[in-house]
Amino acid sequence: MELQKKIRNLADKYFDDVVKIRRAIHANPELAFEEHETSKLVSDILGKQGVVVSHVAKTGIIGTLKGTKNGKTVALRSDMDALPIREATGLPFASKNEGKMHACGHDAHTAIGLGAAMILSELKNEIHGEVRFLFQPSEEKNPGGAPFMIQDGALDGVDEIYGLHVIAQHDAGTVGFCEGEMMASADELYITIKGKSGHGARPHFATDPIVTAAQVILGLQTLVSRSLDPFSQGVITIGSIHGGFAPNIIPEEVKLVGTLRSMTKQWREYAHARVKEITEGICASAGASCEVLIDKGYPVLRNEPGKTHFAEECARELFGSDQVFKAERLMGAEDFAYYLEKVPGTFYRLGIRNQKSGITADIHNDHFTIDEEALRTGMAMQAYLAMRSLAQV
Repeated sequence: MELQKKIRNLADKYFDDVVKIRRAIHANPELAFEEHETSKLVSDILGKQGVVVSHVAKTGIIGTLKGTKNGKTVALRSDMDALPIREATGLPFASKNEGKMHACGHDAHTAIGLGAAMILSELKNEIHGEVRFLFQPSEEKNPGGAPFMIQDGALDGVDEIYGLHVIAQHDAGTVGFCEGEMMASADELYITIKGKSGHGARPHFATDPIVTAAQVILGLQTLVSRSLDPFSQGVITIGSIHGGFAPNIIPEEVKLVGTLRSMTKQWREYAHARVKEITEGICASAGASCEVLIDKGYPVLRNEPGKTHFAEECARELFGSDQVFKAERLMGAEDFAYYLEKVPGTFYRLGIRNQKSGITADIHNDHFTIDEEALRTGMAMQAYLAMRSLAQV
């Protein structure tokens, strides 16, 4: 109880500072691997807290806080990049950078990470081991910043890792957990179908790539409807079609772009092979040819059950059971998955919704914002997780 009280009091102490930090970052969003000002802000604040700073992964930062007693190493991750969206919130601290916006809550994640650093710096004499703060660039853009952070030593010597993400479907002050597979793998599909151009009134002299593309799109849907176990989860979506330029001309080629998502490594690999087989087969039957490129993205995010149960227990201790919810599995993707492939840990949800205040917009929306009370919850949770974990033998 004493530690819980300390953490909550310190979260209250630093809350106003963290709100200011979040607003400063929100007003100055930067895209993937362009987070130069954000990185400088993070570095300066960590330095003032006595945290040792290392610059990695282009614009990434590793902050190291060593306790006065020996122990293991726990990592806390925050992502820093924004999205290419024109903000429409009308907030006084809305984006100053045209066409860029923190529409996914990474401004909150970064502020929470810094708030946790402030709390833990005050508890340094009670820390058994080391807390490593990972401020990561480029979560929004494949191949993600996590592999570069890992390559530059972010997980060297780390025993476990924790991360969070805001969610607009739950109220501010709540946290949610999901053991096992929580988020999908995400791969991008680039398909070019090549036919033979001709007059629209004489299709028998041409090979129509538009009709062939339509058959390919429908054929690919059978991957989910007929090849995937009905109790499993997977998605294939063609989100872009480009071909042709006039109503009476059959074009030479059509380009399709889509996404393939899976909750298992096995079906992901199977689906990759079948996308090529289905596309090539349909094109061959139509007398067309094709090129199929699958750009492999983030893997399935799998939360280690033991660490997930531990984190949920910590949340109940800190906030009470009524503030804890069961997080649903989502077909969205997250490069925190790369960390979890190397080190046990968990990725959890932080509610940011406030219906009365009209804060309900989902992420990746130009009206997205958060109830800033969630910052108090997030930094307390991250700090408490680190302290409780390091206290375990």
